[in-house]
Amino acid sequence: MGLPIPLIVVALVISSSIGLMLSKALEVSTTGSSTISGTSMDSPGAPGKNAAGLPVISESTLGLEVQRVLDSGTVLRAPASFDVNRCFEQQGITETLLTMEEVAWGPEGTRAWLIIHGPVDRNTLNSNGGVVNATVVLPSCGIATEEGPDSSLLWSGSAMIGAV
Repeated sequence: MGLPIPLIVVALVISSSIGLMLSKALEVSTTGSSTISGTSMDSPGAPGKNAAGLPVISESTLGLEVQRVLDSGTVLRAPASFDVNRCFEQQGITETLLTMEEVAWGPEGTRAWLIIHGPVDRNTLNSNGGVVNATVVLPSCGIATEEGPDSSLLWSGSAMIGAV
């Protein structure tokens, strides 16, 4: 062939090293992208949904779910079995209701309502982004109980929303 054997060996070692570096770079650049694209989908039983078709959320996925619910532009429908105004009174919430969605909360899949509320309207949030408050409550929120208002509260906090 006319090529010295040491030159062929060096070329093979260099090409192997480049191949390993490229495969490692591809692995690093795609790590975590599956969790971002794994948000809840519209079909029951899909990743991110339970068997009843409710999005499953926890404290770690709450921000993504709040962003998804606001981005989807879901029209508020008054649920037949949940009075959000009474729930707001019980929880002492005075902000504007932006949207809400029935969800499954945590690893146990507790049926709950994710209520997104804040000081500004949805259009302002969509154009500028900002912080919204999210409250996760049991369906019994707003119903007078002996345990008091904290018995129906599962989680309350805020989430940063980016502009669309």
